[in-house]
Amino acid sequence: MKSPSEDQRLQTLRDTGLLEADIAPSLDRLTALSVRLLGVRAAMVSLIDTDRQHLASVAGAQLMRDAPLANSYCRFVVQDDAPLIVADARLDARLRDIADPGAIAYAGFPLRSPEGYVLGSFCVIDSKERDWTPHELATVGDLAESAAVEVALRLACARETTARRRLEAILQGTHDAFVSTDPAGTVLTWNAAAERMFGYVVGDAVGRPITDLIIPERFRPLPAVLDRQERVTVAGSSGQEIPAEMLLQAVDGVLYYSFAPDTAFLQALLDSLETGVAACDSEGRLTFFNRSLREMLGHDADPDLGMDDWADRYGIYGPDGRQVMDPVPLARAQAGEIVRGEQLLIWRDEEWRRLLTHARPIETADGRRLGAVSVTSDITEAYRAEELRRARHAVAQVLSDATNARDASIQAVAAITDSLGWVCGEYWQVSDDREQIVRLSSHTTGDRDLSAFTGDEPLTFVRGEGLAGLVWARNNEVWWNTGVMPEDMVSFGRRALVEVGIRVAVGVPVRSGRRTLGVLAFYTDADLPYDSDTAGMFDAVAAHLGQFLERRWAEDMSLALANARRSFNRVVEQVNDYVWTVEIVVDGPPRLVYGSPNATGVFGAVPEGMPTPSLTERLHPDDAELMAAFQERLLDGGPAELECRIVGLDGEVRWIWTRAMFRAEDDSFFVDGLSTNVTDRRELADKREELLEQERLQVEQLRTLDRMKDELAALVIHELRNPVGVIRGHSEILVDSMAEGDPQRRHADIIERTTLHLQGLVDDLLDLARLSAGHISIDPRPLLGARLVRDVIENHQPSAVAKNLTIIDRLQTEVTVHADGQRLRQALDNLLSNAIKYTPDGGTITVLTEYRDDQVAIEITDNGIGIPAEQYAHLFSRFFRASNATRAGIKGTGLGLAVTKAIVDAHAGTITAGPAEGGGTTFTITLPVDAA
Repeated sequence: MKSPSEDQRLQTLRDTGLLEADIAPSLDRLTALSVRLLGVRAAMVSLIDTDRQHLASVAGAQLMRDAPLANSYCRFVVQDDAPLIVADARLDARLRDIADPGAIAYAGFPLRSPEGYVLGSFCVIDSKERDWTPHELATVGDLAESAAVEVALRLACARETTARRRLEAILQGTHDAFVSTDPAGTVLTWNAAAERMFGYVVGDAVGRPITDLIIPERFRPLPAVLDRQERVTVAGSSGQEIPAEMLLQAVDGVLYYSFAPDTAFLQALLDSLETGVAACDSEGRLTFFNRSLREMLGHDADPDLGMDDWADRYGIYGPDGRQVMDPVPLARAQAGEIVRGEQLLIWRDEEWRRLLTHARPIETADGRRLGAVSVTSDITEAYRAEELRRARHAVAQVLSDATNARDASIQAVAAITDSLGWVCGEYWQVSDDREQIVRLSSHTTGDRDLSAFTGDEPLTFVRGEGLAGLVWARNNEVWWNTGVMPEDMVSFGRRALVEVGIRVAVGVPVRSGRRTLGVLAFYTDADLPYDSDTAGMFDAVAAHLGQFLERRWAEDMSLALANARRSFNRVVEQVNDYVWTVEIVVDGPPRLVYGSPNATGVFGAVPEGMPTPSLTERLHPDDAELMAAFQERLLDGGPAELECRIVGLDGEVRWIWTRAMFRAEDDSFFVDGLSTNVTDRRELADKREELLEQERLQVEQLRTLDRMKDELAALVIHELRNPVGVIRGHSEILVDSMAEGDPQRRHADIIERTTLHLQGLVDDLLDLARLSAGHISIDPRPLLGARLVRDVIENHQPSAVAKNLTIIDRLQTEVTVHADGQRLRQALDNLLSNAIKYTPDGGTITVLTEYRDDQVAIEITDNGIGIPAEQYAHLFSRFFRASNATRAGIKGTGLGLAVTKAIVDAHAGTITAGPAEGGGTTFTITLPVDAA
């Protein structure tokens, strides 16, 4: 005997209509998707009836739609109310007696109705033994849930049809007489109560004018006021008159009459409906809400409320939940519009309820509008189930088509956001160093401007910052009302989310085991309370993504490892080095685990069939101590190097350089090494040592010669100085003794100028020799740099005036330097005289002093002929002159800058030269600040 719950299960199963349906396209798509995703022989939606198994959908194989229950695997899913997972039915205690060769492996999940009855299973089968992976089982489980949603929708439709039929039965069984006519008044329908009330059977009444049938002649015509109770007098077939209340309605040109002694029954009838009914009169006054509608809206009809206020009073919003719906469907119907399938939202019991409304005007046959009526159904659960099913299906499609983990995550977020109609969805990924979480994608829907929130720039958060950081920190889902910041949130991250109107933000972690890899974040501008179904769907998608990421990363790592191995093998085969690995064996010689093919360079040709020897086996006897020390360093755990001789199999002795590393793996110990034949290098090294010794001797000889040259030059310069002084003295006497107009005076002047030039050259050479030898002492003292520089400028002012040059000084008066005043003046004289010499007439020279960090800088900048860029490196060499100066015929010795650099170096300073802006040259001297 069946239990009451079994009877109810079977009734629910029959209510779906799937036992009689030939096709179920929505279920066929799910089974076909299972076959594609999992590569199984077949996928089925199996329903378990009293004595048979019925396949409502099957994909992948031709199977009988109906089969005896005794041969069904799925009946165990229904009996146990639990999934049945079998790798090999031939080995399963319950299935081996009924095992089918075409169904060796089986995975079935319960297919439940909304009331929780298990109607059958969603299952996949394979014709060979198969160990189902967690990912495959999760996929089948999700598809089973989607199939359950489809069954629930069919069940809802079937019950709606049953309800309509029940309503027709109610109308047939009600005590009120219901009659419908065409616009001319000809009877179209006639219920049983009308037969009883008026005495005419259906066959006698249909097709005749209603006035001739039931209205006494003196009361003709019938009142034509629609949707309002009217008192009338009717008569039956016997001619007896009956006082009654009549309600007239017009729908699609059909007039509906109800006759009853009073209205109590009609009210009770409408209140018994699960569908909400509302009506208004021709003036737009609400006249009626039935019980269902009153419960939906939380209010009764208010006749004094104007149509413009209906939406605000009853909280009726458009499908997006953002704006109040104005006008509502009943008001549109009262204006003459027929409204079919309009969706709207109402806020009840801390959640949004989605309603489906039909409305139409109530009009008389002659076109007079008496009001309007609307019928409303609550489709929240069905809509939510369909919404979640679409989202799951979209994600499954994305994962099946994705080629890499990053694209899969980004596309899954976009699919969910579009399916649910939320304003924004984002995918965040934890960085490799686990220090930050980075936004990889941001997908928006609709035409709302979210640029202040989304933006195109990269965005990173730390743990606990913003929604993504909070999900990462908790490693759990977060359903966040953005009006209040959670206590454990570090900061909002983006205050703009409130500014753009985001009310609710939901985030779920994408995990690998317990480790968070990334975060899925979704945002909506609707006030949504916590919904376990939506949150569960987000969690399920995140779990699928986590598994997908793990699988993809594992595949990518496997491919990368395989490529690395191939690349390593190719490299090893091409190089001349010998790569090897030996295992350290207790109480035995090392065992060669791996040796690259190119061992010839180390051991010579290895005869075919002979194993490659180890370094220890072919070690030269004289290098035994080197090998022992090498092995001791390896056992200490660090890298070790060895250069020793190996006696090859061909008898040749080779020098081999080896680098190796010790490693432990589980309970085994290995040494990985690289050996290179360095015999040629060793010979070259010996020859190089000989060449280096020869070169050292040559360098020493050159230094000696150079020192002798400098000593000779210093001696010659010193000996030249006395004769030059004598010549200069006598030339001055000659010049002073001659009158201004004496013809011989010009010759004496030439002798004096030439002698002065030769004296300067000798002094410069002598200074260079002394500075290089360290024979000139520097006596640095604190000096006012600006005063010293200004004196130098004044000394050269006549030369500048002669060439019409402008000297600009930018001197910081407080600048103090630590220098020898005489030598620094000599260096500055050289630089300023060069600037005047190489600047054309009418040019400008700028002299600047200032502090730079912990030093004093002196800059002399001209806009003269400049120096070729490639010649700056030689500028301070002895006797060097720039090529453009030589071409211009400007005289000079090439010693001034060499002397200047020697002076600056003696002060522990620096001097540099570079091109000036706009042409010319800038010389910069940096010196230490006054030590005091």
